Amino acid sequence: MMCKGIVKDNVVIVEDGVRLPNGVSVMVIVDEVGKEKEVLPEELSERQSLVARMRAFGQRLEGRNINLGDLIREGKEELNDRA
Repeated sequence: MMCKGIVKDNVVIVEDGVRLPNGVSVMVIVDEVGKEKEVLPEELSERQSLVARMRAFGQRLEGRNINLGDLIREGKEELNDRA
């Protein structure tokens, strides 16, 4: 059987509807989804570069009324120019 719960005051409180008999042995696996992981300097630099490129792209589009097809074609042309 698998169920979810949260810890409060070092006691695991299982989700509603789950009933476990007193004295039953359980195994707890900590879900680290919400835990922040350390960002390495090179990763941070990469992210900052990506954000700068996204902002520059947004500025190029500012005030333009453009359809998605044109936008895709423009992106493909830019990729081809880099190749």
